[in-house]
Amino acid sequence: MALLFLDSFDHYSTSQFARKWTEVTGGVSINTTNGRRGTGSARIGNSTTQSLRKSLGTNAATIIVGFGVKLAGSISSAGYLFGFGDTGADQMTLFVNADATLSIRRATTNVATSVATLNLSGVYQYIEIKIVHGAAGSYELRLDGVNILSASGVDTTNTANNYANQILLFNRVGSPLTGFAIGTSIDVDDLYVCDGTGSSNNDFLGDVRVDCFLPSGNGNSSQFIGNDSNSTDNYLLVDETPANDDTDYVQSTNVSDKDTYAFPNMSHTPASIYGLQINMQASKTDSGLRTLQSVIRSDGVDTDGTAKALSSGYVNLMQISEVDPDTSAAWTQSGFDAAEFGVKVAA
Repeated sequence: MALLFLDSFDHYSTSQFARKWTEVTGGVSINTTNGRRGTGSARIGNSTTQSLRKSLGTNAATIIVGFGVKLAGSISSAGYLFGFGDTGADQMTLFVNADATLSIRRATTNVATSVATLNLSGVYQYIEIKIVHGAAGSYELRLDGVNILSASGVDTTNTANNYANQILLFNRVGSPLTGFAIGTSIDVDDLYVCDGTGSSNNDFLGDVRVDCFLPSGNGNSSQFIGNDSNSTDNYLLVDETPANDDTDYVQSTNVSDKDTYAFPNMSHTPASIYGLQINMQASKTDSGLRTLQSVIRSDGVDTDGTAKALSSGYVNLMQISEVDPDTSAAWTQSGFDAAEFGVKVAA
C-alpha cells in the first residue's frame, strides 16, 4: 500500500484533533469555513509552538506529501512550515523565509532555497514534497504543480535511519522543536501522504481534493443497536460532524454484528480517485479486548478491513482502500456512488 494518510479536516472538531493526530501542540484548531472549497481547514495560529505530528505506522524510505496552504498575511520572521520525522527526531524540513521563498533543510541545516515565493494575499496554493532518504538521497518540491527545487545525490537524513515515519505541520522559528510563530496564521487543507512502495500512489498525486462524506441512508446491514434502543435508521445516529460521541451512537457486543450505510453521490466528476479513507470514531465501554473493523459493500459483497483495537476513550480508527474490492482496480465515481461503508465487531 502506498497511500498512508488523508485529511480533509471536515469530520472532527478542535477538541478531537488528538483522535486522529499523534501529537497536538499549542492552539491548533479546526476552522470550519476556511478550507479550499469553503470546508474545514487546520488553522495553525500565530503564537508560540503550534504544531501537529502524525505517526504513519511505517518506516518510509521514500515519502510524498501534498497539502493546500494559505498564509493569511505578511511574514515577520522566517519559520518552519512542514517536516518529516523519525520517531520524534527531525529529518528533512520545509522552511519559509522572511521574503516568502521556501528552503529545503536537513533538520535546521539549509540545503537549498527557491526563487519562487509563496503568495501572501490569503489564497490557497498547493505544496508537494518528495524525499528519498539516504546519504545520497534526493528531494523535489513543487508549488502549484511546478518543480521549484530538486536535487539528487544529496544527504537527506538527519538521524541514523534512512527513512521517515512521521509528518509535522508547524508554524515556528528557531529549531523545529521550539520557537515562535512566523507572524501570520497558516491554514492547511486537502492533505495526502504516500510512500514509494506498490504499483500506484507511489509518486506525486498532483493538486488533489480530499472530500468528506457522511452517512445519508440505511445500508444492507443494520445489526447494531442505537442509543434509541432499536436498529431502525441507524445512519441518523452516525451522520454528525463533528461526532457527538455519547449523544448519538450505535453499539454492539456481538462479534460479527455489522452496520453498513449509504453515502451521498459525489457532487463533482473526479479525473481519478486515488483512494478512500474510512474514519470510524469509536470507543469501548468495558474492560477487555475489543476490536472493530471497517466494511465495504461493493456490488453486493461485503469486504472487511483490518481489525483495530478500541480504547476506553473515543479514537479515530482509519482504514485506507486504494481499490474497489469488487473490481480490484482503482475506485470509479460510479463504484463509489453505489457502494456502502460501515463497521463490524471483529472480536
